[in-house]
Amino acid sequence: MTESPERFGAGSIPERASACSSTAFDLVTNSTARRVVEFELWGKPVRAYANANLSIYSAQTCNAKCPFCVEELRPASRGTALALQKTVEHDDLRYFAKLGQVLDALRPLNPSVSVTGGEPSIDPRLPAVLRLLAGHNSRKRTMTTNGSGLLDMREGRPVIEWVTATGVRHLNISRAHPDQQRNAHLMALQDGLTVPQLRDVVQRARTSGTRVRLSCVLIRGAIDSLDGILRYLDFADRLGVDNVIFRQLMKTDSATTTVNHVVRFSDSRRVLLEPLLDALSAESRFRFQKQIVGYYYYVEVWRYGGMDVVFEEADLARLEASKRAEPGLIQELVFHPNSLLASTWQPWDGVLG
Repeated sequence: MTESPERFGAGSIPERASACSSTAFDLVTNSTARRVVEFELWGKPVRAYANANLSIYSAQTCNAKCPFCVEELRPASRGTALALQKTVEHDDLRYFAKLGQVLDALRPLNPSVSVTGGEPSIDPRLPAVLRLLAGHNSRKRTMTTNGSGLLDMREGRPVIEWVTATGVRHLNISRAHPDQQRNAHLMALQDGLTVPQLRDVVQRARTSGTRVRLSCVLIRGAIDSLDGILRYLDFADRLGVDNVIFRQLMKTDSATTTVNHVVRFSDSRRVLLEPLLDALSAESRFRFQKQIVGYYYYVEVWRYGGMDVVFEEADLARLEASKRAEPGLIQELVFHPNSLLASTWQPWDGVLG
């Protein structure tokens, strides 16, 4: 799942071309930055994509059990399991000392920063993480969450207030279905926000200048058609949300993937994005804005009334192919729960410093 997708400049694609894929990605010609930054990272020369994102990967175990969980899917795509690769630095002093060192070392790159998980909204370290990011004036700060802990009290104030007070620009909340019971079933999340609580969170965020985006996976039997998308958008509008992303379930390479329940669910319930985009093209209420080609994902941005509506597909096999094509080039950065910085979502691969 992309945290900070690359975007073409406004007007660079005046009308929608045929849907393509991340195979069309070319850093020099169609990425946002179109350049590489070379700098020294702890005394060693490195090359990084100029618009790379740094993900702060929460150590907090997620309280949902989504059968489409990307956290589970990523290690499976590399032939291992989350339980076998995820380790945690439990000492707060060491953890935050290392995070501060990483933020200092990456100043020449000035990456956008995303807080993700696991589940950051129930992470006891979250307020301190957000304060540290604010203190470093990290660029374009985003948090991705299932939302369940946003109204919990942490260090004397609700978590949503820590999010807004520390200058988080975008708050991505995963929601698989408008209906409360259907959503709880799809995400295996019984303690998620109710609809009134979600509306409260959206209002608090908007009042403080944090933009909320709802993130919905396209699942056969749930949100899987243009009618379903329209119902979801009406739900978002009633909440006061003006930004929604619909994601095709991630693809993997069968040659390298260890098949688990997430892989089986994704392969059996995946809704293909391209037919939906073709249907959108014939729907006058949607206005095409731009296409985005990333190094392992493809995105289209549309307008629906006053909403930004985004559609994304991603392919983890393409991610590996991109790494092989540009060995040594850092496309993204991950600060792992074990307090190591790496250029991949695997804490044993691409470790830096």
